[in-house]
Amino acid sequence: STRNDKKIKNVMIKYKILRRQEMRYRLFFELENEEISIQYRKSVLSFIKKSLNEYSHDGYEKLYHEKDPIIKPYTFSVFFRDSEFEGDVILVHSKEMQLNFSIEDYEIAVLLYNSFNHQRNKIFNLDKNSMILKNIVLLPEKKILENEVSIKFMSPLIVRQRENEKDYYFSAGSEKFLEVLRQNIKEQLKITNYPPEIVESINLEKINGRKTVIKFYEKQMEGTIGTFKLSGDVELLNYLYKAGIGSRRSSRIWNV
Repeated sequence: STRNDKKIKNVMIKYKILRRQEMRYRLFFELENEEISIQYRKSVLSFIKKSLNEYSHDGYEKLYHEKDPIIKPYTFSVFFRDSEFEGDVILVHSKEMQLNFSIEDYEIAVLLYNSFNHQRNKIFNLDKNSMILKNIVLLPEKKILENEVSIKFMSPLIVRQRENEKDYYFSAGSEKFLEVLRQNIKEQLKITNYPPEIVESINLEKINGRKTVIKFYEKQMEGTIGTFKLSGDVELLNYLYKAGIGSRRSSRIWNV
């Protein structure tokens, strides 16, 4: 039956992820036309929420219950091949979009994979465009063995401090950058067993990075992009490699 086939497929996906110990994957989308809004991050979040809600409402509530600020054990980034900015749109000449996911939690990794897999070959409408998920590929993970590693952010690192109902953003080079970055990491570790003091070991030094500004839900956010040297406790570095780093972490990812 269809239900039994679904159970068998889910078991195979769990086995595949567990056996390979890889909780990174890449989603390949085909766009209907070349134009996509620079506010594409909203559409990506909508796709994630729709996928979860249709596949498992309980899973959706666990990660996106109303407007609760739920800390998530994953991060993602978007890549457009052969693209260029033109005003308020991105021209994607290849009409291809890639969504890269990294997840620290095994059960969440399986839940998200199955949720996305359920959306294969279905049309998802965008603003003046649409996209279709064509394929999902598991990606190899690296094990960090030393307390210092060179990393490259695949999307801007956002470091945010919230005070008196206002958000303040800091990029690398700002006086409060490292202090607020550590605060952001301490916040995300609340869903783990790591002691808060372990965060004091974290340091981030610029190799070839720069300040950038992105637009997200009508907000202009200062961020950091490029290559950096990240140092700290080895276990913590491996956690951050899988779960992401900084504020709005669920939309940030980096490679070793």
